[in-house]
Amino acid sequence: MSILEIIGFIASLLGIWLATRSHVLTWPLQLLASLLYVWLFFDAHLFGESLLQFVYAALALYGWWVWKKSASDASVAISKLTRREWLIIGGGGTLLTLLVTRFQVQFLPTDLPLLDSGIFVFGLLAQWMQARKKIENWPFWIVLDLIAAGVYAYKGLHLTAILYVILTALAVSGWISWRKELAAA
Repeated sequence: MSILEIIGFIASLLGIWLATRSHVLTWPLQLLASLLYVWLFFDAHLFGESLLQFVYAALALYGWWVWKKSASDASVAISKLTRREWLIIGGGGTLLTLLVTRFQVQFLPTDLPLLDSGIFVFGLLAQWMQARKKIENWPFWIVLDLIAAGVYAYKGLHLTAILYVILTALAVSGWISWRKELAAA
């Protein structure tokens, strides 16, 4: 357990807790946590997760911009995915997972290529859904966080594994909170 892992742990918890409340300050905290986890996962040879955290950092900037903009003009409210979006996310996500897995097997020294790739691809999609305030982001996070917790425990990142179990509970809370907010709208 390093100081980077501890700071990332705290920033992640606070950031996701704020996301469950649709608070714009989720994004700077998610940005900080993502940048810390880029290094941590790279060091653990979880290259997909390391790259994922780098992209999460970019998506945090995007989410920050979208949510800040929506606070002033209500252009982005909590909504559901369209049928077309479901097809793109499901089909495209599965295809991309297989392609990234193939890439990892071919070029990187990873021991969990399918899980690492699936977390990478579907994590990107879930983060995009969260930035766009799509309510389905929360069930995606529930599944991804549970899988990631197992991977991180296996890799010896025990504090991070605990973090992802807690993030699972926060994702359940976020899903309930956003459903109430969507129903009230």
